[in-house]
Amino acid sequence: MNKPLPELQPLPDAERRHVAVVGAGLVGLCSALWLQRMGYRVTIIDPAPPLGDASYRQACSYGNACTFAPHGVVPVAMPGVIWRVPGMLLNPLGPLAIVWRYLPQLAPWLRAFLASSTKAEVERIAGTLAVLLSHADAAWQPLVTQAGAERLKRHDGCLYLYKTEAQFRAGDAEYGLRERHGVAMDLLDQADIRGIEPNLAPLYHKGVLFRDAYMFSSPRQLAFALAQALVTGGGDIVRGEVSAIEPRNDGIGLRIAAKKILADHAVVAAGAHSRKLAASVGDRVLLDTERGYHVLFPQAGNLLSRPVCYPEHGFYMVPMADGLRAAGTVELGGLAAPLNPKRTAMIREGVKKLLPGAGEGSDEWLGFRPSMPDSLPVIGASRRWPRITYAFGHGHLGLTLSALTGYLVSQLVAGRIPAIDLTPLRPDRF
Repeated sequence: MNKPLPELQPLPDAERRHVAVVGAGLVGLCSALWLQRMGYRVTIIDPAPPLGDASYRQACSYGNACTFAPHGVVPVAMPGVIWRVPGMLLNPLGPLAIVWRYLPQLAPWLRAFLASSTKAEVERIAGTLAVLLSHADAAWQPLVTQAGAERLKRHDGCLYLYKTEAQFRAGDAEYGLRERHGVAMDLLDQADIRGIEPNLAPLYHKGVLFRDAYMFSSPRQLAFALAQALVTGGGDIVRGEVSAIEPRNDGIGLRIAAKKILADHAVVAAGAHSRKLAASVGDRVLLDTERGYHVLFPQAGNLLSRPVCYPEHGFYMVPMADGLRAAGTVELGGLAAPLNPKRTAMIREGVKKLLPGAGEGSDEWLGFRPSMPDSLPVIGASRRWPRITYAFGHGHLGLTLSALTGYLVSQLVAGRIPAIDLTPLRPDRF
């Protein structure tokens, strides 16, 4: 599945301009680094970028499962998902839930989500994801090397577990998609699982190991390393929130409080906040938010050797530098509602049963995955303003596809034909 990418040739000096990147999540950081490698002068703008002693907790990139997932060809909306919608509304603690008070705002997104779940659409979407994923690792490697982040990588695959044969067979359609798109996976029995993860409670019947998956031991450290690489290369990082984007004949103005930054081109990579910025220049993008949670178990970091997921529970258990992170679930409820403590309690109870030695969770986190109804990101130019490029909406594949997104963004900004057909990812596809 790992395919190379054409090497980017730096621009001639006469064509090098100033590009402002809105957002210092992994997508924004990777876009900035690839633009810098192309020869552009780059400025990142973010309210709380990964610099100095910043906590970085407000970033979606801070709280993820930090897993590079080449097996992620399966969209969230699969055939039959329409019959799950009543359960999503009635069970606020399910792996995939809808906050009913948010339903009126979510309705346009939800209609498109259900329309994306037909068999034909799922096949099309999976094919597009497979192409993106096949190049994702090639885009990461130069940035990991540049940032000195190889020390954070752990190559032990990713393990999915099922408690019963019925649960395993319920995933046949998903595994059929993965098989057709060349995902490397090994079927494991109980003895195999016990041999590689002896600390798990023996609640499993079968497992699947995605052997090409890997993880970074700290998304925070990864972000800080990427930011430092950008600064070392001559890039700028400005603390501030972009309140308005003001297109001009000769470039783009980005308003931050009482001042304005002028650039020749702007890249909007502000995650779940990108919809508002796109709307400010007249682009309607059907972006919404999946509220994702994690609980950290600081004493349990050595109990697992790789990310482990029971799809039934909807979260990953990931051994990280600061402990075991139980991260995941999907709650469709917008940006305003506070953390739901019942949801983190559910994760705590799940970990207690699945990994009895994990101890107590000491830290809870809520973040906002920027998600499109079809599980495909937005990568493309504004329809109205060609000097604005959009890069957001990656859902569960933000870390996995962030470097490839940056590579493609640099090609778009330079006016080159992208290495991958971006038609399925255009901002106005809905």
